Amino acid sequence: MKKEQPFVSALLVTRNEQAYIEQALMSLINQTYPKDSYEIIIIDGESTDKTLEIVQQLIKRYKTDYFDIRVINNPKHILASGWNLGIKNARGDYVVRIDAHGEAANDFIEKNVETILAVPDAICVGGRLITKSLEGDSDIVSKVLSSPFGVGNSSFRVSDKAGYADTAVYGLYRKEIFQEVGYFNEKYVRNQDIELHSRIRAAGKKFYFNPEIQCVYYSRNTVKKMAKQAYGNGKWNMVLLKNQNSALRLRHLVPFAFVLGIIATIILGFLHRFFWYLGAGVIILHLLIGLYAATRKSKKLTEIIKMPFLFLLLHLSYGTGYLAGIFTTID
Repeated sequence: MKKEQPFVSALLVTRNEQAYIEQALMSLINQTYPKDSYEIIIIDGESTDKTLEIVQQLIKRYKTDYFDIRVINNPKHILASGWNLGIKNARGDYVVRIDAHGEAANDFIEKNVETILAVPDAICVGGRLITKSLEGDSDIVSKVLSSPFGVGNSSFRVSDKAGYADTAVYGLYRKEIFQEVGYFNEKYVRNQDIELHSRIRAAGKKFYFNPEIQCVYYSRNTVKKMAKQAYGNGKWNMVLLKNQNSALRLRHLVPFAFVLGIIATIILGFLHRFFWYLGAGVIILHLLIGLYAATRKSKKLTEIIKMPFLFLLLHLSYGTGYLAGIFTTID
């Protein structure tokens, strides 16, 4: 790499993530990018567990005169306010973020910078997101959440081809964009990045995907947590849809359409049994597709049998969240 490098601010927003924070923070500390060319800002939402204690121990061990790692308090606790605080306090002309459940590859910042310098018309670049579990390959939930059938076919999940995209995950942004289109909308508890990226696209700016940029996301490790997260994502997708029609893509709406279709067949079945048979057929088809998807993710017979039902639960939870979002308002 060249000696002179753009200065980058790496953001890590967290709250009560003692099980994940050390892994996430150490992945940023252990970057191949020159230590005097980036900083790490941890924005903590007033954690009540040992998150801050772990962070302070790592800061004491790794912070130097030329490598700054610091903590900012986030009294609002939510992700959007945390990211905004980090961006406003960042010294870099570029900002990049991962979540506390994330782990950046060692060359994560280096590859991001190389990419954005090579693609000057991109305002934000990102790469592949690989879903895993802290429990390793034995966790069936992480396999469901890393399957294209489970979570969709976004380029950052499935593509191996570099090119322009409609979004970026754990992106590196040119900081100037926030002055132009505004910051993350703090009215949204979730999906703030979807809303922001819609404003960026509306301003005519471009995202670029490079599969060589890689980061791991450690998924929720129980079926209950998986369903709860999916429900919340669907709920806030509907809130976003009600307030900004252009923010969501068609792939975001598929689970909602699936749930509406099932409800419609149940209601219409009281008029004619054909619709009950139709609804049952759709569910059976979903399970069969889920069975095929399971064989692509696992070789264990017990997992292959269970995964179709977990796919169904995931999509029903996500779609039902949309219904709850109809009655959810923001100030």
